[in-house]
Amino acid sequence: MSMTKNDLERFKGKKVTFERVSSFPDIKIQFVDSFSDYEIKVADSNSFSVGKIKYQEVTSFPDVKLKKVTAFGDMEIYFE
Repeated sequence: MSMTKNDLERFKGKKVTFERVSSFPDIKIQFVDSFSDYEIKVADSNSFSVGKIKYQEVTSFPDVKLKKVTAFGDMEIYFE
């Protein structure tokens, strides 16, 4: 299952679990300091998570750019 940044729209305001994989990810992400597609708050636990997405962190050609914030993010993500 390949995802785009528009597919993450359904997780706005919710908590989702991201599982790191080295091959065959659902989505490729890049962490940035500015010009992000979504701002995320990193969660401490996966309780109340609505889904799991396999991700691969890349430095170029990401599907989505994420910026880590401490409050008021578009969604919460728990990284396994």
